[in-house]
Amino acid sequence: ETKKKIPHLLAGVFSLFTILHSGASYNRAREGDEEMGEKVLMKPHNIQVLTLLCMFGCSSVGMDELESQMLQIRTGEGKSMILGAAAVMLGLLGFRVRCVCYSEYLSMRDYNLFRGVFERFYLTSFITYSKITTLSEDTTAAKGDIR
Repeated sequence: ETKKKIPHLLAGVFSLFTILHSGASYNRAREGDEEMGEKVLMKPHNIQVLTLLCMFGCSSVGMDELESQMLQIRTGEGKSMILGAAAVMLGLLGFRVRCVCYSEYLSMRDYNLFRGVFERFYLTSFITYSKITTLSEDTTAAKGDIR
């Protein structure tokens, strides 16, 4: 039953993202200047939406459970958008989410891209972005002092 709601929930997440990031451009599109709105609206590409639907098990009829998935997303193909939307979706479903990267700069850039969405959905305590070394340190600390 939850799986049937995922496409609608994802549409809501991306709608909010577009509104938050497009400001006046969104208003122009809403007022009927579709051509101008299409040029300046920040929104996901179709392949990003399809990737997320596949990740959440919405790609095959009769697929009852999520199966293991491996996805390759190359440089410039929208990992930040996919990661942020996946974090929101998992957070809304009640999961704690940890997004890790080798770079503090990239991690914070990606977090800030979706920060407004995280805040509007009250997910800031469920979603954490950090360097992979920070995840390792936090995991070690959670298991106690090893000295």
